[in-house]
Amino acid sequence: MNDIKIVAIGEFLWDCLPNGKKIGGAAANFCYHAKSAGANAILVSAIGDDDNGRELREQIEKLQIPQQIQISANYPTGTVLVKLDSAGKPTYDIVNPVAWDDIQLTNQLLELIQQDDLDAIYFGSLIQRNIHNHELLQKIINHRSQKSKIIVDINLRQNHYNHATLLLCIEHANILKLNDEELPIVADLLKIKADPQALFNYLNQHYQLELLIYTCGSEGSHLITQNEQNHCPAEKITPIDTVGAGDSFMAISSVLYLKGKQLQEINSKANHIAAYVCTQSGPMPILPQAYIAEL
Repeated sequence: MNDIKIVAIGEFLWDCLPNGKKIGGAAANFCYHAKSAGANAILVSAIGDDDNGRELREQIEKLQIPQQIQISANYPTGTVLVKLDSAGKPTYDIVNPVAWDDIQLTNQLLELIQQDDLDAIYFGSLIQRNIHNHELLQKIINHRSQKSKIIVDINLRQNHYNHATLLLCIEHANILKLNDEELPIVADLLKIKADPQALFNYLNQHYQLELLIYTCGSEGSHLITQNEQNHCPAEKITPIDTVGAGDSFMAISSVLYLKGKQLQEINSKANHIAAYVCTQSGPMPILPQAYIAEL
């Protein structure tokens, strides 16, 4: 099973790093790395009618990532000011509102999410920061092909989330990713123990969760399903920046899971790619052919 087809709905923007701007956004990063793992990953987002938007479109086309990019007449292309600490860990100043806050449920998008060969739909918590996209995702979930799994990445950025956005994520996710900083917040919302196994058990019992992806930075990562769990230590690296590392981990692990791979293989390969991303500048570095061949 190699022809995995995923629609990623969400952020597409410029990450403005200390050494210049880089193409990014969680959904775009996801598509880039899912493509490396052999998936047909289609980006759905919006840009402004401006130079930043036109340049972004040129970049995504050069990367040969399939896309439905809408042009927003109301908002500019998204930008994020990224500051890095001494360990390369980023903090984000995310401009609000921007074009990707204004994605429309067009007939073209509706046709895309209803295709019988669509394996999954990806989105995160950040894309829902404004009510318009929150309601858009509710419609997409309701109108999608029932074969399609839901892949969700919890990305808690400053005040860009609320209980409603988190509940939409956890109530519908078949594959869910979050990190060690986000787990206590989600656990508190659900009134459960801040433990990854407890979270999986709760969401598997009450909702549709199949796979929990729990990342812990230098402590490695845990993958949990109903029948199996696996811990993989983090690789020892000297990071330049960690922007996009979580997105790469999410993309690789989701695609390999949908291909039916074992958790140990999924975790090891996702860690390997994410570690490499941390040693490069920006979220979409050119991956060595040896890394791609392993996938």
